[in-house]
This record gives sequence, C-alpha cells and structure tokens, in this order.
Amino acid sequence: MFASQLPEQAVADIADTVMRRRPGSSLDNLVDLAAIDPVDLRTILGERWGDSTVLGVPRRRADVIHEAARLLTHSGVRSAFDMQDAIRTRTDEVARLLLSIRGLGPGTWASIAFMVHAPIPPNDDVVALVKDALREAPDASDEYAQAVEDLDRSAVGDLMRRTAHRLASDERVLSYGLHRVADERSRNAGMFIAK
Repeated sequence: MFASQLPEQAVADIADTVMRRRPGSSLDNLVDLAAIDPVDLRTILGERWGDSTVLGVPRRRADVIHEAARLLTHSGVRSAFDMQDAIRTRTDEVARLLLSIRGLGPGTWASIAFMVHAPIPPNDDVVALVKDALREAPDASDEYAQAVEDLDRSAVGDLMRRTAHRLASDERVLSYGLHRVADERSRNAGMFIAK
C-alpha cells in the first residue's frame, strides 16, 4: 500500500514501526491484520503515517489497508503465498476486488503483486502497449504485422516471460514496469481526451 506512493526508505521505516509495535506478530497474516480495529491500526502505523490519507483520495490509508485485508481474507487470500497463487490463477477476480476499494488504484495493485513476487498477467492496456511498440519495427513484413495484430493476453504474457529470460531479468520486474508504463499512458490519454 505504502510502497506504491512513498520512497523505499519511508516504507522501511513504516515496516519497522509496525514490527516494533507488534512484536511476535507475523506481518504475513491477513487474518490477523483484518482482526485489528482500523483505529488501532492507525496507532500501529505510527504518528506520521497512521492518519495519512491516500494521495488524491480523502480516505485514511489505515482504513484502505484494513478493508483490503478483510476482503482478501474473505476471498481465501491469507498470506503472500496465497496472494501469489491468486494472482496466477484468479488474476481478474483479485484485481477487481482490490480495485473496488476506494483508495487502491492500478499502481497500488501492481505494487502489491510486485511485493509478493508475483508477475501480473498482462491486461488490455499492456497488450496495446506491446502491440504499439512492435508496430514500430522497421521494414516489417505483412506476416509480421498480422502476427502483431493477433497478439492477445496469453501471447503477450508468453512474450514477456521469454523477454525477461532473454534479458536475464525477473518476469515480475518486467511485468511491473510494463503495467506502470501502460497505466501512465492510459491516464495521459484520458487527460488528453478530457481537454
């Protein structure tokens, strides 16, 4: 939640504060987190961040975190391992659930997936981004152009896996980067249309 909007050191400081205020508690237990009253969660997060609001949304981060924990546990997600599995097997369902929470957007969803070490399968915006990039190939044949037009989510996901391997990178890093660029591009296109 914090990692999508704050510098790495601030996130580390928040985690340190939470661990100090809840010694012996597992940070990887959403059932435990959902059981905490949101007011108590504000205290656990500390003075600086406990009452902070989500950028652009007049809602406390502690309330957003609590709601996310509660909804995820009701959907069977109780740990980072469960989240990895859910992202791989029920991507759209988990994305819809998280994006339905006021204060969580596509950037936070991508950040959560990245933090639990799960690559996010490509969505339509990522597919469009990849297609646009591939269309710019110089001297592309008609066969190449048709192959680009035929790309779907599955094919782009496979292309991402192969590209990450070829670049000796982690698939989740490439996935996260592509989602962030595609999200930014969509937002910019929306602002352009609104003007």
